[in-house]
Amino acid sequence: MQVPGSRGWFRSNTTVLPVPNFESQLWQILPLSPLELSSLCLLSEASRSFALITDVFASDRVLRSYLGRVELQQMIFQAWEDGWRDSHGRLGKLEDFAATKPWLAAGILEQLVSVLRNFTEPERLQKRYGLGVQSSLLNRLGDLAADLKYAASYLYSLDGRRFSRKDLIVLTENQPRHIAFLQKVRFISVAAQPEPGEIVARLDEFNRSIQLYTADETRNRRVFELAVKDIKADPDRTRRLAEAAAYEAKHSVDPEAKAEFDNWSKFANFSLALKSATPGAMSRKKIFSRSELSFDSPYKIGPQSTLARLLDYPTKYQSRLVLVEWVTISKSVMATFDGMKAAWFVLHAEKPETLRLPDSIGLVYDEADAYTIGYVFQLPAHIRSNLPTKPAGARAGDLGYRVVRSPSTIAAQRKPTSLRQLIKKESRGLDLGIRFSIAKQVLDALHLMHAAEYIHKNIRPDNILFFPSPTRNGGDPDPTTLDYSNPLLVGFHNASLEIEIEASKPVEGLKPILKNRNPARIIALDCYQHPDRRLDPSSFYHRQYDLYSVGCVLLEIGLWETLDSVSGQDIAARACHPSVRPTKDDVWKDAETVRKAAKGLDVITGSVYADVTRRCLSLIPISGDIVELERELAGALSQCSA
Repeated sequence: MQVPGSRGWFRSNTTVLPVPNFESQLWQILPLSPLELSSLCLLSEASRSFALITDVFASDRVLRSYLGRVELQQMIFQAWEDGWRDSHGRLGKLEDFAATKPWLAAGILEQLVSVLRNFTEPERLQKRYGLGVQSSLLNRLGDLAADLKYAASYLYSLDGRRFSRKDLIVLTENQPRHIAFLQKVRFISVAAQPEPGEIVARLDEFNRSIQLYTADETRNRRVFELAVKDIKADPDRTRRLAEAAAYEAKHSVDPEAKAEFDNWSKFANFSLALKSATPGAMSRKKIFSRSELSFDSPYKIGPQSTLARLLDYPTKYQSRLVLVEWVTISKSVMATFDGMKAAWFVLHAEKPETLRLPDSIGLVYDEADAYTIGYVFQLPAHIRSNLPTKPAGARAGDLGYRVVRSPSTIAAQRKPTSLRQLIKKESRGLDLGIRFSIAKQVLDALHLMHAAEYIHKNIRPDNILFFPSPTRNGGDPDPTTLDYSNPLLVGFHNASLEIEIEASKPVEGLKPILKNRNPARIIALDCYQHPDRRLDPSSFYHRQYDLYSVGCVLLEIGLWETLDSVSGQDIAARACHPSVRPTKDDVWKDAETVRKAAKGLDVITGSVYADVTRRCLSLIPISGDIVELERELAGALSQCSA
């Protein structure tokens, strides 16, 4: 007979295999080892306790200022719990973990027992945290406290480090009664001077403890998703979470925790900006004229992007190197301008580095050349500032005593290299570990974009940029070494935001220009675009199209070969102008070429990377939550190493 939930750990007719001497005594204490069942059961009580604590903070006027911090801890626990779930929503991953690492699973159980003792023992609740128990059905607090104490009494007989068959029986008999009771009550504040910081600190301590036991196995991207889960229905909650995460980042002494909280806060703020983007949110001061920038041919990166020197910025007599992407005018100028102002509002918002999106500091718009509008993006700190200078021949102390060196010198030191250029230049290929790292960053960035409901629409190797690495002494960038740890995703010249903007009144000081102009050549609808998109460019842009584009990029990174060279230039020959609809035969020939090329990945990158790439390139419409799929794919890709 097999104990339910034991996953084959114990059978009455099976002889226990010998184990190393240093563990033999402990192993005898755990003849059943059904830790996955116990953890699964206690997760229900823990989740309910978090909900009760959150509710009391939401309903009490004094405690409400701490609500965001409690919600943040509840979200972290939920993300940890969800990390154990399989594709069917069951906690199968937790069972597998307990089967292979029983002593770490025992630590999880120990932490669950500890936190439940803290928040389901009436005397401790009131004395330490100032909380009582209340029900709409029963008015006598004493009776409820006694009932809660009785319902939770079994916790004091459990020892997470010595869990036995007897404990399993106690747990399975008492757990339903405990959960049923917790579902009928709520916590209330009973202290004259409550100390909510104590509760937040205990929840934070608990979350940190369970993460220690499962850092590698359950580290996931779910927190970002939960932070913006209800942003449409309850934006105030997302705003509270952003503020709470910023508070924790400021006061945390652990550098890793500080970085995590900071990323969560920035991501929530980015998502809020995306939901509230309007043309009117842009200040007139953020609109630059062409005369305020210095454009030189050595700065040019591509047909629609270039470096430029922004003059008298951030203060007079200073300058900064920026990236400018020119935008195609496909509608009226003012309609395009309004859409760009809304996009600027989003790209200007603070965002986590893992999004890999540049910060926009403004737009280039000149009445004299109204059909040329561009985004102005901020570059990494070591690239944009401390531009090299040389003596100008004036007297020392004069404002013009030192001038910036020639554009050729600056470009040689600071110009970025695209992934496409890198593949072409490094014919022998980068180290496989570096290639895995680049692929992980691109897929992680896509997952976060889609979690925030942001669509890129132009992911391709030409739009993934690497800048020269900073030198150790903080001087000029080292043009001989690229920084592969911080790729930048660009390519916004095709109006990437899915925001419908009506032409508004012109910005003060700018004349409205409502003429239409034939669109210039924009991105080619080539093999980096999903076949359905190529066949019908005017159709709704699905997030799966972005995922397909990332699959093409992963394929190139794995093969270390651009797609236009994979098939003997066949794909390159079929790249078409956006105004010309390709034939179905051409589109499906390209898709088949990509599919066949992906078959050769396994021997180069291994099966995990190859499988992730092929799933990204799937042409079958995705049913269900694509963000969940991307989280799963990103988690699988994170396992690749070389």
